[in-house]
Amino acid sequence: MKSRRVAVIGHARPDGDCIGSQLAMTGLLRESGVDAIAVNADEVPRALNFLADSQLSVNGIEAILNDERSLVYVDCADEFRVGPKTACKLENRDRLANIDHHISNTNYARNNIVDAESAATCEIIAGLAYDFDMPISKQVAQSLYVGIMTDTGQFGFAATSSRVFELCGLLVRDGASPHDAYKELFDKESINRLKLLQRYLASLKLELGNRVCVGELRQKDFLETGTDHEDTERFVDYARSVAVSDVGMLIEERKKTSKCSLRASDSAIRLDQIAAQFGGGGHSCAAAMNTEISIDELREGLLKALEKRFSEIDS
Repeated sequence: MKSRRVAVIGHARPDGDCIGSQLAMTGLLRESGVDAIAVNADEVPRALNFLADSQLSVNGIEAILNDERSLVYVDCADEFRVGPKTACKLENRDRLANIDHHISNTNYARNNIVDAESAATCEIIAGLAYDFDMPISKQVAQSLYVGIMTDTGQFGFAATSSRVFELCGLLVRDGASPHDAYKELFDKESINRLKLLQRYLASLKLELGNRVCVGELRQKDFLETGTDHEDTERFVDYARSVAVSDVGMLIEERKKTSKCSLRASDSAIRLDQIAAQFGGGGHSCAAAMNTEISIDELREGLLKALEKRFSEIDS
């Protein structure tokens, strides 16, 4: 393994668990003597830039197009989550490993470490690192902590277990700073993002007998507030938090596609299966999709799919 050349790849439109997993896995592999780099089709979200430095960062996909490295996928339910164009460019590569916590994972690599009961991919990687007594740098500890913190909804989601707190305690011992993580992720709001949030909140409507809370953002909302789609992070949680609803929804109109994020309070709804009907995926309580159908068609289709699911659950 010491001579292996590896690229640690995460899903397109990366979030905290994805970037945290990529940086941490790359750092751990390097400490084990592996020539490893992290790559992603999309840029690191601005709020997560504090995790990277000149030594440990996420490169663009072009960094490996002429470099026959084996691939270690993290936080990817299938090989296409890296982005359709990227997946095509990498279709003949050696899929060495797949480390993930999505219930919909297809076990597409030669070595699959998939645990749907883990709250985050970073939880799996942290557990492996401590189980094998691997050296954990301060940067790796911070990356793993951020991934766990974000994918547990600041330790509030149902998947948050005693193991999560045990591992986070060890990560703090090894250099992770909860204060720095909170400050960078949740205490640096821009006025433009808050104006975009205002528009999303104003769009919220209850559907299907108040069981679904739907909000949407059109292209003009981003243009008129000077924001981009990265600024919608965590917006869907406001819809999910409405007391009378079971599902929260954020639908975004993009230039050529429509995107939807879904959140549920009950795992029996199986949002991963709902999202799969529109080419997406995720978890039982959190899922998303990107599609070429219009925002209105997507809204109507999702409501019909959820109505059917509710009838199945209630019968």
